[in-house]
Amino acid sequence: MTTALVLGAAGGVGRAVVARLIAAGTEVVAVDQQPTVRQLPGVTAAFEGDATDADVIARAFDAAPEPPSVLVHALLWELRAPLAEVTPAQWHRVFDVGLVSAWQAAAELVRRTPEGAGASVVLIGSVHAHGAAPGCAPYAVAKAGLGALARAAATEWGPLGVRTNVVEPGFVAIERNAHRWRDPVERKRIEAAHPLGRLCSPAEIAEVVAFLAGPSSGYVNGVCLPVDGGSLAVLPEVNRQPPRGS
Repeated sequence: MTTALVLGAAGGVGRAVVARLIAAGTEVVAVDQQPTVRQLPGVTAAFEGDATDADVIARAFDAAPEPPSVLVHALLWELRAPLAEVTPAQWHRVFDVGLVSAWQAAAELVRRTPEGAGASVVLIGSVHAHGAAPGCAPYAVAKAGLGALARAAATEWGPLGVRTNVVEPGFVAIERNAHRWRDPVERKRIEAAHPLGRLCSPAEIAEVVAFLAGPSSGYVNGVCLPVDGGSLAVLPEVNRQPPRGS
């Protein structure tokens, strides 16, 4: 039986990941600051707490029926402010949640992985690692840092049988950004920016996470995999138009 620890389990992507892993027969220990983490169906254990706290992470690992062989980090701290106005405290909070906690939890996984057992770390990044949007600088820098972390981890932990990869979603239709995709005009604009001409669902991200977490991706290590409908493939001078009939 595979056991997974999912951080950020109550978020839109995190919930989908939890459901997908459980459907595959995985035991899931879920962690989130939101009380709704305790309502996730089918989880082996649920912890309401700050995943930047080493004690919370340790208790989550201890609650697993066996040492987890999968870690999914789906945490972020959203901050929107002009770059010149971001405070040091805000930078630190975004980094602590979105980047430092990923290293902290992954390092704990490595320490607890029995010799020769192998494990998979899947970090939820973003296409913001490759392009900037005004007012989102700390988030973009933290997400870019996940790629560097994955490459460093692949180099150092690969010989231990621990794989580390990043899934980089584009725009995903979740509750956190529902004010955008529920607006018909804004939704058409977003869809037009993606060559597939539609939004991504959390379940589609969860499918890629499950692939990277499982044995089918056994030789994939240190990779950043965009799941963005082709948005990063579009040249900036291309003026995408809504598909006909939309």
